[in-house]
Amino acid sequence: GRDRTMETKKVQLNLYIPEAHRDMLQRLAAERMMKNPKRSATASRIGAEIICEHLNNLERKEEE
Repeated sequence: GRDRTMETKKVQLNLYIPEAHRDMLQRLAAERMMKNPKRSATASRIGAEIICEHLNNLERKEEE
């Protein structure tokens, strides 16, 4: 089957999201950095994690 984690080649995707959502992602990144300063956290990376997790869940539902 398809690679579950989708840890294949990474490509860039430019997205337009509401400003409030961007602010929320930036706040989440700041909170992560406070918890673990050694691990870099960015709004973009968190947004990508959320999108990938959501798409993986959709894929799983389609397979049921």
